[in-house]
Amino acid sequence: MNLKNNEKNIKKFNNKIKLSNILNQSNIFLLHNINNKKQLLNKLSSIVENLNNISNKEIFSLLSKKENIENTGIGSGIALPNIKLENIKQSIGIFLKLNKPINYNSIDNEPVDIIFFLISPTNDVPIHLNELAHISRFLTKKKTLQNIRAALDKETIYAIITNEL
Repeated sequence: MNLKNNEKNIKKFNNKIKLSNILNQSNIFLLHNINNKKQLLNKLSSIVENLNNISNKEIFSLLSKKENIENTGIGSGIALPNIKLENIKQSIGIFLKLNKPINYNSIDNEPVDIIFFLISPTNDVPIHLNELAHISRFLTKKKTLQNIRAALDKETIYAIITNEL
C-alpha cells in the first residue's frame, strides 16, 4: 500500500512540473562552432554569467566538477548538465541546440546536440531531482526529439518544450 501511495505522490508532483516555469524563450540558444565538451561548458558558463552575475569561472568549475563525478550525457544525443547554486530562488533552465553534434562521452557513446542545463537552488534537492527526471523523460520521447531537431528557430523550440504534450 505504501509503495502505491509513493508512486501516486511522485506522479502528482511530476505533473506539477512545468518546463515553462524553468525555461524562458530568451534562454534558448542555437549554437554554431562548438567543437568539444570543454568549449560547450565554457559557453554555458558565460551564458549563466550574463544571466545571473555569477562568475564564469565559478560556473565552469562547478560544471567541470559535476561532469568529473558523473557524466550528464544521458543518450540519444542529449545531455543534462546540472548544478546547484546558493544565490538563486528557483530553478533556471538553459536549452542549447548545436548545429553539429559533439563527443560528450555519453552513456551510449552517441555525440550530443541537445543540451538542457538545469541550475537549482542548493536547498531544493528533491525538487532538483524531480525536475531532472521530468526533463529527461520529456526529451527522450522520440517525437519530441524529432520535432526539436527539425526546428529552425528558438521560438519553435520553445513552443515544443513548453507545450509538453
